[in-house]
Amino acid sequence: MDETREHLAPAEPAPAIVTDEMDVPVEHPGLRIDRVATLTLLVAGVLLTLMLARVVQLQTAPGALLASHGGDRVTARTEPGVRGDFRDRRGRPIAMTRFAYRVFIDPVDFPSPPEEHVARLADAIDVPFEEIMRRLAPRIAENERLRAAQEDDDPWTEADRPLHRYVALNQGANGGVIEDWRVEMVRGLKIRGVHLELRPVREGPASDLVAGLVGKVGYEQKGLLGVEKSLDAVVQPQPGRLEYVRDAKGRPLWVNEGGYTAPERGEDVRLSIDLEIQRIVLEEVDRGVEKFDAAGGRCVVMDPRTGEVLAIVDVIREVPGAVAYQWDVPIGQERGGRPRYITINADKARAAEAALARNRCVEDVYEPGSTFKPFMWAAATELGMARPTDVIDTEHGRWRTPYGRSVNDVTARATMTWRDVLVNSSNIGMAKVTSGMSFDQMRDAVISYGFGRRTDIGLPGEAFGLVTSRKNWSKYSQTSVAMGHEVAVTPVQIARAFCVFARNGDLSGTLPPATLHAVSADSARGGSAAGARVLPPQVAMLTREAMRGVTHNLDQRMARNDPDAAALRYEAFGKSGTAEIPLGPPPKGKRRPRGSDGYFQGQYNASFIAGAPFDEPRIVVVVVIDDPGPSLVANRRHYGAATAGPVARRIIERTLEYLGVPANAPATENSLVAGAR
Repeated sequence: MDETREHLAPAEPAPAIVTDEMDVPVEHPGLRIDRVATLTLLVAGVLLTLMLARVVQLQTAPGALLASHGGDRVTARTEPGVRGDFRDRRGRPIAMTRFAYRVFIDPVDFPSPPEEHVARLADAIDVPFEEIMRRLAPRIAENERLRAAQEDDDPWTEADRPLHRYVALNQGANGGVIEDWRVEMVRGLKIRGVHLELRPVREGPASDLVAGLVGKVGYEQKGLLGVEKSLDAVVQPQPGRLEYVRDAKGRPLWVNEGGYTAPERGEDVRLSIDLEIQRIVLEEVDRGVEKFDAAGGRCVVMDPRTGEVLAIVDVIREVPGAVAYQWDVPIGQERGGRPRYITINADKARAAEAALARNRCVEDVYEPGSTFKPFMWAAATELGMARPTDVIDTEHGRWRTPYGRSVNDVTARATMTWRDVLVNSSNIGMAKVTSGMSFDQMRDAVISYGFGRRTDIGLPGEAFGLVTSRKNWSKYSQTSVAMGHEVAVTPVQIARAFCVFARNGDLSGTLPPATLHAVSADSARGGSAAGARVLPPQVAMLTREAMRGVTHNLDQRMARNDPDAAALRYEAFGKSGTAEIPLGPPPKGKRRPRGSDGYFQGQYNASFIAGAPFDEPRIVVVVVIDDPGPSLVANRRHYGAATAGPVARRIIERTLEYLGVPANAPATENSLVAGAR
């Protein structure tokens, strides 16, 4: 019985519950492990979920403190490119870019009180102590006010405005950049809050010659004036970009593949300007302005074959004793005698910096006077109104038109040939012959030379010029325009128009495009500068031949009056002109007084335009002498042939010699000039 029970008993009993000596149930160890594991997994899952939620919250809406230290771990930094150079036609530098350091101050970090440290900094960078304090002190005071506002609970205060952290010491034409040796001095000061920043600087070795033409580059190297503005898109560089991964403290770690793009330099531009010709022109115009007590002078030198502008100069001189016109009484009716008036509008920007000046050769117009006669002479000749040998009754210098207008000549003669009408600048002869032209014929002729519209030379602010509208054209216009009045031009316009007479072969009589870009010899030969036809070649050559007499007279006059002048080596052709200076529009709140004819009576613009050498013209030169002095007017020596003519002639001689052009003045002419001396 006992054996049977022993056989039927389980071999390995697994009681679910055991009891201790007190009969208290005890849990099995395996179940305890399962429950602990389940609880651990549950807690870990909750923690992971909370961590993930926190990560999402930190990424999407971090706190203000964390946001200031967080952000993208990839930092991008731009690398500035180099603006393209401007060079003259021979490759000489005109405007270039270099990089230099400029000092700026962080007012938050700058030591207080600042005076001692500002004095040290002023000595190091050669900026007056007062200038630094003038810039820095207001920012420090403003920061103190903003700090106080941040600590104030008043919601109406400016607590949200950031502190000022940047005060640039940008005194000077180059934006305040300092010499390299001063950079080390600044670093050696070790003043908190004083920093150096790398800045591009635009400069050139010939800035004194071409500042007004080149213009100015402003913030972020954007062109503001001159060719810097008109060609800004060409010379503007493309900045580079560097993207790198950084650590939490902002330290660079590595650059990913494709994370760097190199900057691209702007395109270099070769201008048509020749710096040596520019220097010659500036010297001669300066000399003429001083010699003739003038208010200013302008000159354009152009290559008639291509339309390239080789030099462009604008000089203004402050005339002692000149006063502004008050627009209260007509000129000539002032009590106590008429003063000398200021005839050139004030250019405050020019006084501040030469690069900011108005370019009057492009932007300001003037009445050309008799320098306009070759254009009307040629137009009338083409229409068959007269031949060079035809004799014109010039009325002994005094004549009244059929509509009652009085016309006078400086050179009074009974008759003149049509050629001599141009040489002697006869107003009467011009008015009589051109009166046979219809209104449309004369006005269309004026327009065909390019007057009344821009040359598109490539400079901002270019004027259109003034040509009377067809609606307002009258008999009075016919007479005035024939003499170079009732029309206004810029020096660039008339220089370009004169090229019609200074081109040879198939180009003779055509109008070239005016340009400031250097034209290659291949492009010129390819006809890129052919231009529109204005006159038949034979008429253009007849006009050139007639104007040879004008320069012959000028050469003889120079030989008599200027014994120091060198023997003239180049035969030229040209025309002088003299015209009273228009008042222009009255200022705001003023009107032209009753009885005024609209001119500065007794004050003139004297001009001369010429091409040379005669057979193969290489240059066209126009010179305008603004307002020669009263003593010259009193002695009748203010005319274009006496003032602008000699200046133009010296420019022709020096320029052609520099270009290596062989002398072409006939031996008889050289002998005549030498004998006259």
